[in-house]
Amino acid sequence: MAILLPAALLGLLLGLLARQLGQAAEAVCSGSTCYTLHWGRLSWMEAHSKCQDNGGNLATLKSLEEDQLVGQLLAAIPARGGGPEAEVRLWIGLQREKGKCYQKHRPLKGFTWVAGDQETDYSNWGQEPQETCTAQRCVTLQGSPFLPQGLAWVDGRCSRSAQGEAGYLCKFSFQGMCRPLALAGPGTVQYTTPFGIATASLRVVPFGSTAEVACGAPGAEADDAFLVCKMQANSNAFEWSSQGPLCASPSHGCGYSNGGCEHECLELGGDRFQCACHAGYQLGGDHLSCIPVDYCSSNPCQGQCLPHTGGFDCLCPLGYTLAADGRNCVDVDECSAPQDSCKQICINTVGSFKCLCLPGYKLAEAGGRTCQDVDECAAVTPCAQLCVNTHGSFLCSCQPGYQLEGINSPSCLDVDECREEPCEHMCKNLPGSYRCFCQPGWRLDPNGISCILDATPGTSSPPVQGEWGDPVEIRPGSEPPVLLSDSPVQKEPEGVFVSQGTTFQPEVLSRPLDAEDQAEDNSAGKKPGSSKQRLYYIFGGVAAVLVLLACVLILVTCRKMEAKKAKNKAKNVADNYSWVPDQREAGAGSNEYL
Repeated sequence: MAILLPAALLGLLLGLLARQLGQAAEAVCSGSTCYTLHWGRLSWMEAHSKCQDNGGNLATLKSLEEDQLVGQLLAAIPARGGGPEAEVRLWIGLQREKGKCYQKHRPLKGFTWVAGDQETDYSNWGQEPQETCTAQRCVTLQGSPFLPQGLAWVDGRCSRSAQGEAGYLCKFSFQGMCRPLALAGPGTVQYTTPFGIATASLRVVPFGSTAEVACGAPGAEADDAFLVCKMQANSNAFEWSSQGPLCASPSHGCGYSNGGCEHECLELGGDRFQCACHAGYQLGGDHLSCIPVDYCSSNPCQGQCLPHTGGFDCLCPLGYTLAADGRNCVDVDECSAPQDSCKQICINTVGSFKCLCLPGYKLAEAGGRTCQDVDECAAVTPCAQLCVNTHGSFLCSCQPGYQLEGINSPSCLDVDECREEPCEHMCKNLPGSYRCFCQPGWRLDPNGISCILDATPGTSSPPVQGEWGDPVEIRPGSEPPVLLSDSPVQKEPEGVFVSQGTTFQPEVLSRPLDAEDQAEDNSAGKKPGSSKQRLYYIFGGVAAVLVLLACVLILVTCRKMEAKKAKNKAKNVADNYSWVPDQREAGAGSNEYL
């Protein structure tokens, strides 16, 4: 009685649930899903709410297998009303919302499923849907499973249908299934599913269903059993709550339905028997069913364990290989196979490897294996003047007239070309170049190096400053010396020549100062030649004074030497006397005749 009361209460509750869902015809289950058929004239939204209230959705038919499964469900149901050829209209979970338009190129034509993937490749349209965007459109499974054309999808309004046998299909998904009960003796089984369907025939029974077993021949008294499909502890298996065999009879033994055993039934004598399983299987919790032996439950592999009938296989992750014992994994040295690893530098890591590049190279792509040259001269050049990119490195060079400060130095120093005496007369070094010029009375040859005697007659010219500020005397008939500016000389189409990396223009190099040159001096606040001429006159005056002083000093010195010699002469007796002129001599001075 303790068992019958819960079963009665559960049956009452499921009966009330079935009445809320509407008149249920039948259910079919396969894999992990069940489909139920319900009759009644409801709108699409009302039917969808009914399915959702029971934990499901309007049926989604996303594959040919699902479509065929629903067809088998309808074919197993006795024809209603108009006979086998009567057309049925059953709502399914496919609809197109208002504002969504028809899309001819897509399998679902712009419609979407109420659950799961919104777009699938499978379709079963009986006719092309209406091309509209202004109203909601819903789909029915229409036709008869007994006719050659079978069942197909037809779109229409989402209100209640007034034609044909109306109803809807619900779909329920479960975590797992139990196998149907096998009785070891005469008896009956009634299953009640979580979605309120009571039936005696199911291919698989959904998790959470109950089974009421009545043993004995029909009409005979026997003990009843109440079982529940539940998940086994510490496993993903689903089995019935009570152990078998059920309705076993000593008079039948293994002779009735194989004793209820899934694989083998073993007679033990004394009207007793026992179920056994084939190799690679083991008895389930009900002692009737057989389930594959889980060889991987003890974690025998270091990597992944793949069970199969009679054993298991171990797999290792990428970067590892199976050891000799067939269970452990060892690291693979990817760098030992150059053709499969990095192109330059390979570093083996645990379970993988890493690619690096030589200096001056970088990986062609993140995580790649090939290297490409780095152009060191592309962005900020490391050289002071010229940079030349090479494979894996770069070279620094200098412009003409400069040289590297050192072998590996990026800096450049000016080359003093005048040390090699490239000019015939005088040379001045310039940054990156040099200039030749001639002495007074000469002019620069067009080759920019030699000097030509200027034999052109002319008048005397005022002094002109030299290249370094020295006054230069200009002789009559000669041209002033060539004055060269530090600015580069512009090239001309003709008469241009190069000397030691420098471009010269003969006409410019051999001309005297013109108004433009004087204007440059005037712009700097100087008169042409005034500073150097003044300095010349000062130095000349000082030199003349020094020469005059030297002459006076020599003259005084000579006179002193002569006087000293006169003192040293021999004296006579009269030298000690003072001579005074007598009166006669004194008077003789006034005589005009004397």
